[in-house]
Amino acid sequence: MSLSASGPVWRIRSRDELMAPTPRTMRIGWLIKLLLGWVWIGSCVAEAAGNEVLVIYNAQMPASEAVARHYAQRRSVPDSQLLGLRLSESGTISRADYVSGIQEPVRKYLFEKGLAEWVPDSSAPLPGRKATARNRLRLIRSEIRYLLLCYGVPWYIPHDSSMRSETEGIPAQFLRNDASVDDELALLPRLGFNDPIATTPNPVVGATNASQIHPTNGVFMVTRLDGPTPEIARGLVDKALEAESRGLWGHAYIDLRAITNGPYGWGDRMITNAAVAAKRLGFETFVDNQPASLGVGYPLSQVALYVGWYDSGVTGPFYRASVEFLPGAFAYHLHSFSAAHLRSASENWVGPLLARGATATMGCVAEPYLEFTPNPAMFLERWGYVGMTLGEAATAAHPVLSWQTVVVGDPLYRPFGRPLADDGKRLDDANDPRTAYALVRNANLQVMAGRPVEAVRDQLEGQRWATNHAVVAEKIGRLYWSGIRVRRALEWYDTALGLTNATPMQRRRLLLDSIEVHRVLGQPAEAYQCLEQLIVTSPPDVDRQELRIRQLQFAREMRDVEKITSVSNEVQRLGGKR
Repeated sequence: MSLSASGPVWRIRSRDELMAPTPRTMRIGWLIKLLLGWVWIGSCVAEAAGNEVLVIYNAQMPASEAVARHYAQRRSVPDSQLLGLRLSESGTISRADYVSGIQEPVRKYLFEKGLAEWVPDSSAPLPGRKATARNRLRLIRSEIRYLLLCYGVPWYIPHDSSMRSETEGIPAQFLRNDASVDDELALLPRLGFNDPIATTPNPVVGATNASQIHPTNGVFMVTRLDGPTPEIARGLVDKALEAESRGLWGHAYIDLRAITNGPYGWGDRMITNAAVAAKRLGFETFVDNQPASLGVGYPLSQVALYVGWYDSGVTGPFYRASVEFLPGAFAYHLHSFSAAHLRSASENWVGPLLARGATATMGCVAEPYLEFTPNPAMFLERWGYVGMTLGEAATAAHPVLSWQTVVVGDPLYRPFGRPLADDGKRLDDANDPRTAYALVRNANLQVMAGRPVEAVRDQLEGQRWATNHAVVAEKIGRLYWSGIRVRRALEWYDTALGLTNATPMQRRRLLLDSIEVHRVLGQPAEAYQCLEQLIVTSPPDVDRQELRIRQLQFAREMRDVEKITSVSNEVQRLGGKR
């Protein structure tokens, strides 16, 4: 089979076509046959449906009901599957009030509407459990798989010191019964089986078959539409649907801490594997290996996926009021209390990420301990590569329940339900600029499949999008850079910088990369000029003194006395402002 370097990359000439008297072109998408197989991203998972969702809202808050009804309308949820509960407006709810105000009303509603059925279960107590276990109910049938909690429903059940565990041998640090409402409600299929003290193993953790994640196997999938405002909560389904319709595009950013061993080594391993998962999906993936979190000057552009850890609240580029999240973006910062203030736009992580444009996220309402936090790599693999819904993938990534996790986003959100080829062809036929992201993802997949980098680069370079979209031009430059052809890399960085569709943060990265190229080439004057552009266009929170110090080094290499004096004075002035 041969590949055309001048036409779109999904225009492939098959073996039959090459043998035919008159060549003809078949559009078969990005299913590029390389050596032994096909490079593709897609799935055969069944479509999720609104009739599998029970939408729960706070009947005391009109805004909560408005979020619920908006979701029901967008996802075709039957009116009979909207449940209003009379709850306080507080984010916390006592254990007793949770049982009487949420758990039992939800169970009774499902039973009375014929949506689910529980039966008594008199099986022997679980190992380590006292013989006087509570009455147990086991779910044997359910039309509902997802429970969606809307803005206004509490998220945290505080510790109740009056409760005692029925299980022996619980370590002291786990003798707690505080939990997220969401994690407790997930166990509704097995009432009385699980001690509210400490954690309960997730019966479907690691599942790769979505049909296994079902209430008859012991767990409801629970997510919520929430955030700092009801408008933000309501918009989560709108952005999810947009991404499902048009694709989830952009780049992936992974922020590690350079921890290789010790008790925190597991965190870096999980997040390193998340980077692998993002790359397997074809996303242009930027990995930061520095111990500190991303700095304020980090060029966080066109974000589709973000996973990092371990600051108590938004820092670096996320501290800004505006982040370049693209529609459908998933963002997760692992921290013990990332969801403690779910409806704050400034505290911790979950609320601020939603306020800045993320479509889906996860977090913890209280100390979970690292091993009991959701596994982001497992989530991305199942969401992206298997093609599960947000609710399915997040539930499969939970190691334990009856604990501290909340998942915020449309549970039916499934942006990876179609092969990448289909999305790319559709976008290109419509002359949609998002074709650029599809081209880059496809190029990355071809490289991973073993196709020579040079061939992939040349093919990209021949596309019409190469010179009219900064994302493709930048990728070509990066491929030249990886091949140590630095002058050609610089030419393509300059091309990308000259295009109006380059975003502010992308321009920042391009300038930073151009500075490095000029340094390698021994061109201090050009590096100096790039730094000047970078400084002039930097957001106000960026450390300009650090940039001026770098600029001063190039001025000295140039031996330009006037510039040395001017920049030295600026460094001193900026230092005095601190």
